[in-house]
Amino acid sequence: MEQYSTVAIEDGLSECSDLEELKGRILPLLRSQRAAWSEKLEEIMTQKSLSCAQMARLCGVSEPAVRKWRRGAIPQKRDMFLRIGFAAGYDLPEMNAFLKRYGKCPQLYARSLEDSVCIFVLNSKEQEHTYACYLRVLEQVKRELENGCTAQDNEYSTEYLRDSFLHMDSQEEMTAFVKDVAPSFQRAYAKLYSYVIAFLQINLQSEFTMAGDGRQASFHSLAEESCWSSSLRHCISEIRGKRWFPLRHKVISLGLHLNMNVDAINKMLGYAQMEPLYAKNPIEAAVMWAINEAQLCSEDDEIIPDGSAELCLFVKDILEQLELAEEGSYLFEDL
Repeated sequence: MEQYSTVAIEDGLSECSDLEELKGRILPLLRSQRAAWSEKLEEIMTQKSLSCAQMARLCGVSEPAVRKWRRGAIPQKRDMFLRIGFAAGYDLPEMNAFLKRYGKCPQLYARSLEDSVCIFVLNSKEQEHTYACYLRVLEQVKRELENGCTAQDNEYSTEYLRDSFLHMDSQEEMTAFVKDVAPSFQRAYAKLYSYVIAFLQINLQSEFTMAGDGRQASFHSLAEESCWSSSLRHCISEIRGKRWFPLRHKVISLGLHLNMNVDAINKMLGYAQMEPLYAKNPIEAAVMWAINEAQLCSEDDEIIPDGSAELCLFVKDILEQLELAEEGSYLFEDL
């Protein structure tokens, strides 16, 4: 039923001929999601007997932030849903379901160092099941890895890594295992890195970005010309160094800056172990509509990866006209 309703929404979006019609479809969706989220948070706080102050302390946020959540403001980042899931006392299956259902983000992924530590903490009988404990263990593991490791570059399946973390209790055992399989973490997003770099090269080789003497533009000049945020520039630097941990909103932002169509962004999200653009998310629904509208308005019915900022500016304008700039500030700030 979930899949059918999502497809139905996507079909409805494609039939919207103007912004007013799009607004008529998106705003009821947004109100419904806010109501569902407010109800879920109330359920968590009631079951755990948490006051706003206690919830704020457990999640590392202010009391006003918790009050906004109770009124329906939906957290914008995956990390915040992790914090709330820890506060709720969720086990691994519950955390994964919570991330996907309410955060619209991927479940914990054993090839990600951060996620594998989270899997370990959630299942360990020795560790306190709190977000603070997760951060402490993660920092200690990272320090150990920075000290160097001599692991052989063997191939391990995601299932093997996940099962291994599920059967560890002590931090020492987990740290030793991570050092043994360190290359697997470095390869986790290899296809994503290659895909982004390939698209970046296409944008750099376009007529728009070529220098006056015909030489290919540098990424620095492209970023300056198209007003890339410092945050996105840092993402590219980390990708080039093969050490970037993808965040959903940053993946989508990169797709827009690299002039990708919906299919290309979805492929990139797949390489990041994430779900495709989600029509039930009002912000992503607006992004999908804007990209398709820009494509229809182009001469060849295609989004041209030419290094220009036109697609970003168009999407930004659509979000503003739909009055979604604040709701989608996590994405809006990079456009």
